[in-house]
Amino acid sequence: MPHNEIVKEWFAFAEMDFLTAKHLYEHMRPQPYEIICYHCQQAIEKALKGHLIANGINIQKTHDLGLLAERLQEFMEIDEKYLEICDNLTPYGVKIRYPQELYIEERHVAKALTETTELFAWLKARAETAAAIEEGKQLLQDKNQKGHCSMDDLKSALDE
Repeated sequence: MPHNEIVKEWFAFAEMDFLTAKHLYEHMRPQPYEIICYHCQQAIEKALKGHLIANGINIQKTHDLGLLAERLQEFMEIDEKYLEICDNLTPYGVKIRYPQELYIEERHVAKALTETTELFAWLKARAETAAAIEEGKQLLQDKNQKGHCSMDDLKSALDE
């Protein structure tokens, strides 16, 4: 599978987790608090790992979002509020899967979903921007190999 397809697959799985969390929160009664928070954590974990793979990093088997975000900071600046969100969501990746590990109320779930929505949107936008830049580079490379790359082509690709 081509590298860019692998990255897309990680983001597709991240989005499935995110949409699952939203769906359960909005439609299931009683709300499965632990499962919603778990899917929030998983959405961010998979999005962070997708970014790491996109930057050529072999991902390690960890559910620690803070650790993943720290590795990603080698390639992009991550606002402190997003690092805090990672720290807030990390416990939902492992402890939540076992009875009596965490006590969760509706307010915790609402906060997890709000934070996940914000961070996921930012990570997804960054990924889409990076993908568009890569596509532009590939287009220019292809045109240059054919001898058809002009300054206008370069400007046009940068404007898109």
